[in-house]
Amino acid sequence: MTRLALLLVTCAAALLPRDSRARYLEQWRADVLGAAEAGLSPLGVAFGALRVARVRKALLPIGVLALGLRLRESRRVSAVLVVMVLANLGGIFLLVV
Repeated sequence: MTRLALLLVTCAAALLPRDSRARYLEQWRADVLGAAEAGLSPLGVAFGALRVARVRKALLPIGVLALGLRLRESRRVSAVLVVMVLANLGGIFLLVV
């Protein structure tokens, strides 16, 4: 399962602009390899990276990706809403600055 996750992360990095591929590939490989320690599925992290690389030109911080994957399983609606608001405020801040 980890090999498939690493393959997906490599594909996700190939979708990024050339100047940021190496950085995110290294980060996402480390995230996949450390996912089990955090209680996450390596495939979940890999699909998250693939989704971010495919959809977003301005990448979200990796912490938000991991937190979003973790909260996806949560039944606490308030926690999910707080993360969404913080991510949107961060995006607005990046657009304004």
